[in-house]
Amino acid sequence: MNMLIYYLIVGLVALLVIFIMFEINNYNKFQILNTKISEAFNSMDILFEKKANLLERAVNVIKENNEQYKEEIMLDNLTKIKNQTISRFELNHELMLGFRDYKSLLDLDTNLSNLDALKGINEELLNIDNDLNASKKYYNDNVVLFNNLVKCFPSNIVAKINKYKVLDFFKEEKIETLEILKENKNQE
Repeated sequence: MNMLIYYLIVGLVALLVIFIMFEINNYNKFQILNTKISEAFNSMDILFEKKANLLERAVNVIKENNEQYKEEIMLDNLTKIKNQTISRFELNHELMLGFRDYKSLLDLDTNLSNLDALKGINEELLNIDNDLNASKKYYNDNVVLFNNLVKCFPSNIVAKINKYKVLDFFKEEKIETLEILKENKNQE
């Protein structure tokens, strides 16, 4: 009987050690993913700031080269984006709206689109958008892994101990669809 208890205790200790090793491994996975997600956010922060600065420069070029746009409200909204304290997700949305408004203004006014200063800015904006899309994809890919760890056993134990929650994704918005939905909601 003593031998049975001994084997039972050794077996339980072995299972406990194995479980602890799994949890340490899961904890390390969370730490690696947190680092990657922070890296993506840092990259996006830099790109958001560059995009806002370029849009602000573009607004100044437009106002300097065309009198009719000096009082344009849309242009003033672009410059206010930088001064707002909003989440990265909201900033992304606002910059997408601002860029869309800027591009539609250039489409309407061919004299503006032919300005050399704006051509350079447009090229930089396209490069930044490509980099932003890559950063968002990197972020989203790592968030999928992180969220899976939060939801699945046994890593969800580490998530509960460390109070990790499911993270949001950057969604590619179809801005026109969102505006139609807002208009329909306002009409109701």
